[in-house]
Amino acid sequence: MATPKKHAKASASASERWLNCTAAPTFESQFPDSDPGNYAKEGTLAHRICELTAEYKSGQISKRKFNSQIKKCRADELFQEEMIRTAEFYADYLWEKAMSFEAKPYQKQEVRVDFSEYVPEGFGTCDCIMVGDHTLHITDYKHGKGIPVSAENNSQMRLYALGALRQYGMFYEINTISMAIVQPRITENVSEEIITTSEWIAWGEQIKPIAEKAVSGIGA
Repeated sequence: MATPKKHAKASASASERWLNCTAAPTFESQFPDSDPGNYAKEGTLAHRICELTAEYKSGQISKRKFNSQIKKCRADELFQEEMIRTAEFYADYLWEKAMSFEAKPYQKQEVRVDFSEYVPEGFGTCDCIMVGDHTLHITDYKHGKGIPVSAENNSQMRLYALGALRQYGMFYEINTISMAIVQPRITENVSEEIITTSEWIAWGEQIKPIAEKAVSGIGA
């Protein structure tokens, strides 16, 4: 998920901290936001290339638009040829996942979701969402090559999934939620977790009071 330009006090990216220490958001708010630096900017550019590649391979944009937008990405001083390869890996994973559905799923890249029902002012952006076969599937691309991140019990992705369920549950019957983390610079093994919708909602209800304490500044 690309870095959001606006941050909620109890953000999804910091959820592992505030779920274990509700005082964390208030403590961290004392310090000014640091410059994201080139690593974060490179990640944002890599996410953009992933988005374009996935849109092109799934037929959402034309070859002409794809080539035009990729040309702009290549002109960025932070562009690296490796970004094309990792974007291809990401898009290929999405293609294979889409082919695993009985019928072509609904698919959309860079979807903003709202999970404020569980975390006050909570929102975020899912790299890719697929819906079909009574299943909601969320994929997160990570460009870093430091520490492997697992999709299992990943609170950030679980919060995003709650927001996506709220958004798409109005239009689709969703019984199962699955999520995946793609980290091609570290491994070609994609981490996935699958859970029932009822279990997901129960988890959301469980963390509600913790989130409220974190936002209100009540330490624990």
